[in-house]
Amino acid sequence: MWFWVAELVALALALAAMPVVLVQRRHPTATLAWVLAVLLIPFLGVLLFFALSWRRPERVREKYHRKDEAFQERSGQWPSLDEAEEEFAHEEFRAIAEAIERMEGFPARPGNAVDFAADGPSFREALLSSIQSARDHVHLEFYIYQNDATGNAVTEALCAKAREGVECRLLLDAVGALWFHKSCLQRLRAAGVKVDFFHPVDPLRKRFYINYRMHRKIAVFDGATALTGGRNVGDEYATRRKGKRAWQDLSMAIRGPAVLDLQQVFLRDWYYTTGEPLAVSRYCPPPQAAGDEVVQVVPSEPSALGSATEFAHLLAVRAARESLKIVTPYFVPPESMRSALISAALAGVRVEVVVPVISDSPLTLWAGRSIYRELIEAGVRIQEFQDGMLHGKLMIVDDHWCAAGSANMDCRSFRLAFEVGCFVYSRQDMPQLLDLFDQYRAKSVPVEDPLAYEARLGDRLRCSLARLASPLL
Repeated sequence: MWFWVAELVALALALAAMPVVLVQRRHPTATLAWVLAVLLIPFLGVLLFFALSWRRPERVREKYHRKDEAFQERSGQWPSLDEAEEEFAHEEFRAIAEAIERMEGFPARPGNAVDFAADGPSFREALLSSIQSARDHVHLEFYIYQNDATGNAVTEALCAKAREGVECRLLLDAVGALWFHKSCLQRLRAAGVKVDFFHPVDPLRKRFYINYRMHRKIAVFDGATALTGGRNVGDEYATRRKGKRAWQDLSMAIRGPAVLDLQQVFLRDWYYTTGEPLAVSRYCPPPQAAGDEVVQVVPSEPSALGSATEFAHLLAVRAARESLKIVTPYFVPPESMRSALISAALAGVRVEVVVPVISDSPLTLWAGRSIYRELIEAGVRIQEFQDGMLHGKLMIVDDHWCAAGSANMDCRSFRLAFEVGCFVYSRQDMPQLLDLFDQYRAKSVPVEDPLAYEARLGDRLRCSLARLASPLL
């Protein structure tokens, strides 16, 4: 009796939710995945849909940019380079740079110095020393902030600076900071550090967007230097954890005009989260050339059919003529990216992808393995990194320009998260990054058999089930 009642209630719930699922503007595969979830596991499927996905990405993006427009009206114009300095000398990159600028508004800016840090201790030291040497302000934005030795060191540095009168702001994602200890928050605020949380996990709030997270990693010091990339604040990102799960990552230290674009991203996010407009003249000093690199900052917000991050990476893949070297911790590219990689390989471009064999997300790992066959058969070389958790995000195009930042090569980063990356254009080879990729390759095992994860029934089932969920990851 009760069984049939429960079945009828589940059916009614699924039928009631179905119109809401179908009218959402998203990719057909994601819609189909939600339809199956609602029909096959009605109670849990409906709960997950309304918790994670019923608020459309376009509405989130619209509210973000509506806030941004209000902020811009109160703040005036952002400083920019003199037009003569801003001329983009590398003609072969102009079309890509202009397309990205039309998407997000940031031009490719010359005059930057860029240093890549592949080892955690260097990043930890750069973050702490930059905080300690700041004289005017420190702006930090991270997805995760751990309460461990590294997190405590950063907390102490921020507190000390705030007591000296330096303005310190810390913006954390509310989901990534779920384990952010209240005592740490109290210490920061008591010292004068302003702390806030992006999209709080509170169903009673008007802006409850649990599925749309701020995944950016930005640190700006005095509007003159910045750190960005894939690293959060925690021991694993500083390579202090030992054992097979030690994390390896990639970050960038930037000096020059591109820092002001990263500053703009932070100030937009801060205003969107807190409602506090920060004067441009106060936090964006006139840009000063610091090196020879051309850097374009690429922020992106949620979009059901593809964000600036996704389209920028697609442009990079399609622009490749000789080689593509890709490093990503989570490899579940949407259909558009899979097609682009396959097309590049078939056109004779040497496409290499390095992914970790050890992952903190087994479902994502197996979802990625489910597409190995079609990629390998097209000529894409896939290699699984064996020496711990590889968390870096990097794409090197033709050995002399690259894209790096916070975005993984998956649907969540490309379509659901707030991300930021940098395109570094150069006509010369990039020996530091090429050596780093060679190191990753040396510690990897190539997947040469297209059927490597289809030979055993258990592996096939894991791949198939994970692939069904891949549009939702």
